[in-house]
Amino acid sequence: MDQEIWQQLLSLESSDLTRQWYSKIHGRELSARRVKEVNAAAKQSREYFRNASNSNYSVRPLLTFYGVASLSRSLLLLLKREGGEETLASGHGLQTVDWGEHLSGDPSIGIEALMKLKVQTCSGLFSDFVKVTENRICIHIHSSEVDWRLNYDVPEQGKQITLGDLFSRIPDLFKDYSNISSDIKYSPVNELSFNQQNGFKAKVRDEHFSNFKGVYQNMGYKVETEEKWSTLICDAKTFEQNTALFIHSYVQKTFGAIPDLHIAEPFQDKFAFSQLCITYMVAYYLGMLVRYYPTHWISLSQGDKGDGLWPTINRAQQFVENTYPELVIEMIYDLLKENKN
Repeated sequence: MDQEIWQQLLSLESSDLTRQWYSKIHGRELSARRVKEVNAAAKQSREYFRNASNSNYSVRPLLTFYGVASLSRSLLLLLKREGGEETLASGHGLQTVDWGEHLSGDPSIGIEALMKLKVQTCSGLFSDFVKVTENRICIHIHSSEVDWRLNYDVPEQGKQITLGDLFSRIPDLFKDYSNISSDIKYSPVNELSFNQQNGFKAKVRDEHFSNFKGVYQNMGYKVETEEKWSTLICDAKTFEQNTALFIHSYVQKTFGAIPDLHIAEPFQDKFAFSQLCITYMVAYYLGMLVRYYPTHWISLSQGDKGDGLWPTINRAQQFVENTYPELVIEMIYDLLKENKN
């Protein structure tokens, strides 16, 4: 656990500060009951993360997921303008899709199919979370401060995403994921600018961008490639209708402080999820694998046949633990800054 991040998140456990934050964000007072709901979820989250950090890997991802869900609940209740816990949909908001078909029988065979596992969005905490956060991403452009923020369209329920879809879009997994797959669907940004008059322009490294260059061209972007770099250009209307998918490296930061910005390939049907939502889904995948398929999980983590994915899975667990709390407090501070006046 990053002590500094959790020290900042301690404010979510304070009734006075929770009232103050809610008032700044919404311009109205928060009821005593809602204050307690925000505080309780934040306290539960801290304990789940703390216990996860001290637990064996046989259960660690499950405890981490419960921590992610509780912290999401706390943030959701802070950002939700009206209605408390009683208005939230029951369930996780994500459900596994035919995992039993891939994970039945010999664990070594099931392990080899992990990247094909699918989850589907449905009614529940995740769907409420996407709506209330407005699928918002805070963007860093060569800065430790938030330079820009975007709200992606909220995808309809029923979207399916594989574990491979997620891993191939997370730069912090590169060192291990690149050992088992060449399916890299993101590229680091060197330069970026946007305004209503001149539109959008970004310079990215062509090495991996070439894998999904055609997707952006089909979305209306003009792409110019020179040597090792590609430049994406479009007018403001095209960008707003077909917004690029952005994702950062939060574990591996420039100078230890600046999240590195990347442009990624949108998910199938060109829908997008914020980095908060992507990280939530990774936590769900790992937690459900531990909860419902412990034999496969133990085989994966103990060096049995077919364990080539284990270093990537292990790094993904670290990614969730280190990144999710930071993403939550970053969004809160950015909203407070945005509503300062």
